[in-house]
Amino acid sequence: MNIRKTITNNRFLRGIWKLWGSYFSARRSKFGYIAHSVRITPPYTMHKKNIYIYDNVGIGPNSFISTPNAKVIIKENTTIAEGLTIHTGNHARVVGRFVSDITDKDKPKGYDSDVVIESDVWIGSNVTLLAGVTVGRGATVGAGAVVNKDVPPYSIVGGVPAKVLKFYWDVDSIIKHEELLYNPSQRFSREEIEMIIRNNNI
Repeated sequence: MNIRKTITNNRFLRGIWKLWGSYFSARRSKFGYIAHSVRITPPYTMHKKNIYIYDNVGIGPNSFISTPNAKVIIKENTTIAEGLTIHTGNHARVVGRFVSDITDKDKPKGYDSDVVIESDVWIGSNVTLLAGVTVGRGATVGAGAVVNKDVPPYSIVGGVPAKVLKFYWDVDSIIKHEELLYNPSQRFSREEIEMIIRNNNI
């Protein structure tokens, strides 16, 4: 007996199959890009076509990534705990229209923008990333944080809204870390690291 035909002809089984495909299956062809070494723990809800996930990324269960009109890019060697929420769009308000009646077509430009998570990032449980945010390389986002602006490289952020709490290491330690992991063309210079720390008043 053909299993596919049995599922197709049975409404209940078809519903279970669709549910499985939507929440538990990581069909790689549906993503914008997903590396073979990526591990996503189900269940999850994702608009896969606009999601790009690179090598050695792990995402915990119960993630929700909403990307109807912008991209989510997660770079290599990043670990994300359970309960991640990413929104690449914002609701618009239009004079004379109820917010519930405004569709994506009605929104003015600029309400949707990409979210980028750079490499070597650790994101704690139940974190929310909002439209247009970039989480810098080597950063840590504390559990429960709501991130509404860019996270500097090698910083630790937390809170609602998320703020820089401190930097992981001093300048020399960051330079050593970069030398051990990245090619010379990819590394931050001492001046860049000092400026990042200085600009965040830590």
